[in-house]
Amino acid sequence: MFGTTLYSAILGLSSKWRISNAAVDESADCVEIHIGTSRDAEFSCPVCNGRTDMVGDSEHRWLHDDLFSMQLKIVARIPLISCETCGVNRVKAPWERPGSNFREGDTDGEKEESNIAS
Repeated sequence: MFGTTLYSAILGLSSKWRISNAAVDESADCVEIHIGTSRDAEFSCPVCNGRTDMVGDSEHRWLHDDLFSMQLKIVARIPLISCETCGVNRVKAPWERPGSNFREGDTDGEKEESNIAS
């Protein structure tokens, strides 16, 4: 694999996000990318843009059916954050922007998994 720089650019990843693995399955015409956040990443509240604390994360999956004539699957740990005003919310991932053609969902039969700090 030639690295993850191209995938980071396509997905619009800032330094808050990191690709932990990218694998090509040529027989299935599919690329699967695993994404998490940097250890020191801080996120604003997606509702009020206020200060937050990270309280956990949850695994989510997205699929793009035709990126360079291949399927692109994303498996990502998305932060759960707590805002004093708005409560607990999930951070919006950069590839969820309007017009990105990624759809969230169960891409291969596995259930979402959450980790919430106690």
